[in-house]
Amino acid sequence: MTDALSMTRRSVVAGLGALPLAAALRTPAIAQAADVPIGMVLPFSGATGAYGPAMKQAADLVVSKVNDSGGILGGRKLKLFIEDSETSATTSVTASKKLLEVNKVELVGGFWGSPEALAAKPIILAANKVQMLSCAANAVTEGDTKGLIYRLQAKSSQWGPAGAKVMERIGAKKVTVLAQQNPFIVAMVEPFKVEMAKIGGEVIDVVMYNPDQASYRAEVEKAFGPEPDAVFVLPLLTDMVSISKEIYRGGFTSKVVSLGTGADAEGKFLQAVGPEVAEGIYHLQPAPPIESASYARFVKEMGAPEGTVFLFAGNAWDQICITALAMEHAKTQEAAVWTKSVREVCNPPGEFVDDVVEALKMIRDGKKINFNGAGCTCDFDEKGDSLNRSFYVQLIKDGKNTPFAVVS
Repeated sequence: MTDALSMTRRSVVAGLGALPLAAALRTPAIAQAADVPIGMVLPFSGATGAYGPAMKQAADLVVSKVNDSGGILGGRKLKLFIEDSETSATTSVTASKKLLEVNKVELVGGFWGSPEALAAKPIILAANKVQMLSCAANAVTEGDTKGLIYRLQAKSSQWGPAGAKVMERIGAKKVTVLAQQNPFIVAMVEPFKVEMAKIGGEVIDVVMYNPDQASYRAEVEKAFGPEPDAVFVLPLLTDMVSISKEIYRGGFTSKVVSLGTGADAEGKFLQAVGPEVAEGIYHLQPAPPIESASYARFVKEMGAPEGTVFLFAGNAWDQICITALAMEHAKTQEAAVWTKSVREVCNPPGEFVDDVVEALKMIRDGKKINFNGAGCTCDFDEKGDSLNRSFYVQLIKDGKNTPFAVVS
């Protein structure tokens, strides 16, 4: 179902109030004995570096909120360690090892990118610690996860059908796919084709390309040359910048529907290509519960104007909340034990609560809770994948990202 948004004043931002990188990553090497150590691998540099600062700000805020209210497990404080993924799978492995072996964390969270999460997954599972994610590749929650992995994001196979629903809304029946070759994106293609068929559309071609190519001209000409109604462009930021310039130079007129990871990236895309090149591009990405009281409270906590849309920072907030609540419920910081309490504190049935401090009090009082977060409802299936996700669609118009629809 697709519903038009009534919002008129929305902005998508990253890094509100964030510290410079050097300060952001400056934390003591070893936590005090009484602390409960948890860690995050977040992007502060590389192709996805735009997302890290706001995610860090959110995580820091909720840690302070929990600690200022008395902590968990009889007064113990959360101690958060953060490492830069550098948008690199190799660096993420090194960062995860440091968090596990040096900082002795019970959670390795964050993981905006799928390659980074997939590379770190076996290391974290081997250590019997919990991995929480804000990435989409289906493979992250496949196989034997020991019940230790939780995704606070829509998985890749859910993005494809959402893209098809945007195509339906803009009247595009004959479409082409132009997609980067990576696990996050590849998993979107077949579900997109299936959903297009359901709505009476047709995918006439799928054109794949490799990240970091010197040029994307040949692929753009192949995708746009047959003049489809629209092209579903599945990129990250750096390749979308190059691809959109090729589309503009070529004078192609097919509509463009893309991912927010490429055609938004917290406003970095518009900054890179300018309004003329970006005009008319639709883009989508999983959305927080924008109209909920819990999201409004989160925006206020972040010190942002009412109506600000944080697309990923809420995921980091929720990861810390869930960890604290599950540990309190299980009465231990031992990952292999408290992981079993995640669905106990998050999924219905239970008394609805969206404030982590109040939720901790309720757990201590022996109440069954149904925690809802800032980034999502925090309901999980048996594999640890998020349920009930929707997608926020924007249209670049007159040099601005403007609300277009929410699809689910």
